[in-house]
Amino acid sequence: MARDMLRVDGVPPDTREQLQEAARHLYGQANASLMVRSLIASHLAKSPATALPLTPDQAEDTVRVELRLPRVAVEKINDLAEGRFSARNYYITSLILAHLGQPQLQGDEIEVLRRSNYELAKVGTNLNQIARAFNSLVKMRGGEKMPEVGKKLASLRKEITEHVGKVLRVLNAGTTVWEQKGRGQRVRKRS
Repeated sequence: MARDMLRVDGVPPDTREQLQEAARHLYGQANASLMVRSLIASHLAKSPATALPLTPDQAEDTVRVELRLPRVAVEKINDLAEGRFSARNYYITSLILAHLGQPQLQGDEIEVLRRSNYELAKVGTNLNQIARAFNSLVKMRGGEKMPEVGKKLASLRKEITEHVGKVLRVLNAGTTVWEQKGRGQRVRKRS
């Protein structure tokens, strides 16, 4: 059975050596072809066609996987997860999912995005109140309108609404696993 071959012409010798060195570092063998295939696979895994967000049903259908790591690595992972306000298992799961093109947000990112979106939504509400007051003032003065101010307020409100919507979409796509039965949140140890 013949293997499909990938031939890349025009690669300068120094680039080939860099690919070989990278392959030696990552895979233990100086194989430029292996490195190029790996880079292609990594790029294709990140393409929009393959990186559709997880659905809640997919996130709920889980399989237990046992993983053995050196204790020092687990301690480092515990520290990293703690620093990201995430549980260790969720932290590891999110790293794997990110590698598969299904990134999930960490606890600290979720908190910051939710808080900033809430504050931005409050700014939008304040803009609505300003626009109402502006319109009342215009009516009180006999309908003389300053259209540029009204248009700028409406435009700003629209931008805020669109941005809040974008952040909500990011949160929805990036918290699917987190939201499933609270698996991402840290559980505080009881004294």
